[in-house]
Amino acid sequence: MTFRALLLDLDDTLVDHRGAADRGLRAWLTGLGLAESPAELESHVERWFLLEARHYERAQRGEVSYLEHRRARIRDFLPGWDLTDDALADDVYAGFLGCYRAAWRAFDDAAAAIERARGAGLPVGILTNGEQAIQTEKLRRTGLLRADVPVFASSALPAAKPDPRSYLSACARLGSEPAATLMVGDSLRHDVVGAQRAGLQARLLDRYGRHDPRRSGVRVPTVRGLAEVA
Repeated sequence: MTFRALLLDLDDTLVDHRGAADRGLRAWLTGLGLAESPAELESHVERWFLLEARHYERAQRGEVSYLEHRRARIRDFLPGWDLTDDALADDVYAGFLGCYRAAWRAFDDAAAAIERARGAGLPVGILTNGEQAIQTEKLRRTGLLRADVPVFASSALPAAKPDPRSYLSACARLGSEPAATLMVGDSLRHDVVGAQRAGLQARLLDRYGRHDPRRSGVRVPTVRGLAEVA
């Protein structure tokens, strides 16, 4: 595996987004008194993540803004609440957002992987779907934000992953040729297949050994941790 530049995904690659969302959601729901039993809590958690996937994808496709997707999600999640007023919907969602942000944690191998690549003289960038301000703040709070590692968030790019324009724009800003750039991330669709179609090299970060090529129908190079990105 030879490459001259490195692009890293952010959520669930460098920072434990799913874990933070799960911990933050449970704390928020408990604080609101919405989970009277463990079974009810699990039901709420499952429904929240289903709604997240549905509405976040719409935001990535540009059908709604990031703010609008939050409002739609919280209204769908709490249908018995009168959240027709945008300011009230924003305020309720902010309760979850505060708990989620408090739970942000970087993976143990994240900082070392970035430092190793930069120490080897490689340009390194972070290519992520999401809002530029939030993703940058996430890196700052987890100690991963560096002046020499630019952050390319989809809100500031021509398109989101897996659109080829996202990877090509990041490569152009990083000053690297796509064929000599390695993209590493946890999403088969966003970080591997999309990157390969744009002409980049790619590796799937499969921390928990969940990728099953027989089920997905796609065989891709995988690593179990960022330390394996030599």
